[in-house]
Amino acid sequence: MGVSVALHAAARCDPLNEPVVLVERSHMGAGSSGRSGAIVHAAYSDRVLAGMARDSLKQYTHITTHTGRSVGYRRTGVLFLPGQSEEEQAGYQADLEMQSALGIDADEVGAEEIRGLVSGIEVPDDAVGIWQPDGGFLDPGRTIETFAKLARARGATTRAGVTEPHVIVKDSRVTGVETSQGYIEAEHVVLATGAWTRVLVGELGVEWPLRVLRTEEHFLEMPPIEPIEEEEMDLGGGHETRFLPDPLESLPVAHPVLIDRGNCFYLRCDPPRGRSRVGRLGFANLPELAGPLGPAEAATEEFSSWAREAVVTRMPVYGDLEDLGSNASHISVTPDGRGIVGQVPSIKGLWVVTGFSGLDYTLAPSIGEGLVQMIEGRPVAAFDPEFFSPKRFD
Repeated sequence: MGVSVALHAAARCDPLNEPVVLVERSHMGAGSSGRSGAIVHAAYSDRVLAGMARDSLKQYTHITTHTGRSVGYRRTGVLFLPGQSEEEQAGYQADLEMQSALGIDADEVGAEEIRGLVSGIEVPDDAVGIWQPDGGFLDPGRTIETFAKLARARGATTRAGVTEPHVIVKDSRVTGVETSQGYIEAEHVVLATGAWTRVLVGELGVEWPLRVLRTEEHFLEMPPIEPIEEEEMDLGGGHETRFLPDPLESLPVAHPVLIDRGNCFYLRCDPPRGRSRVGRLGFANLPELAGPLGPAEAATEEFSSWAREAVVTRMPVYGDLEDLGSNASHISVTPDGRGIVGQVPSIKGLWVVTGFSGLDYTLAPSIGEGLVQMIEGRPVAAFDPEFFSPKRFD
């Protein structure tokens, strides 16, 4: 979220008269963003989120063509397997109609189609799923790095290793931020600080019902893939090398992204590392934290055991493959599951983007564009400001 806001702000601001400065407590991607599964799709039940995700996918799809830089976007497709209750089945039908009206490519698929899409999957003969071909995943580290490089190319400054931030307010107006590296004067301050947001706004007497939850992922060896014959790449036309296909984005994946509502897990391949990532869906069983996790956290043995069992139930091919470690991170959530985007009501010039329940990569391009529109006082076209307004917690 931070690099997206910086990128869109830098594109609109004069680097001399309106400099954009992005500060980071460690190196970029050191926290939860760098450990994310970074799955992206537009098949959401909420119309606002589905529309924003659709627009974000378009930006990820064309970013290499427009800038020559990569975010590691792999368009593998995403297969959704709903639970078997009548209520959930009916809900997916309504979702499909809404998504189709928004121009989102999503189709209902039966058991035979599912088996054709995901080799080795086990589903009953009456199974139905939702297939979204435009979905997939990003490389989280590369996405952050690319957004930061594009922001700097437009005149922004990035500063790493800046700790102990404290927002300075005078007469209900933000004046800047005091940090370990000195005072930064600013007419506008944006807190894209995830799980730290509650602490930073709390120092200013602002209380929001933000919770920090621990999330975990288990890594399994990626199933073997039949080798693909390499084709000779045509380098003619005088193209710059940065506009040519990235070899890392040509590595084959074993299967599409799988979101299994019935067994409550998601599964996506991570081809550069030869592994697949497994995480739990929903927040019901996630422990609440007093603050963010450190950089070296791993999943519990209990979670890793559950993740392996859940995946093997649906994809038996993983039964003979090795465990390759795990990680743990954190997400910031609100009671209604919607993020907070906008100006702190009691402090002019202080803006917040937080509480996205793990949807940061899916929504970041739209949030970055829309927040800059809000700061400039222009009509917000990238999202519905009321949907994310902090005032709903007054």
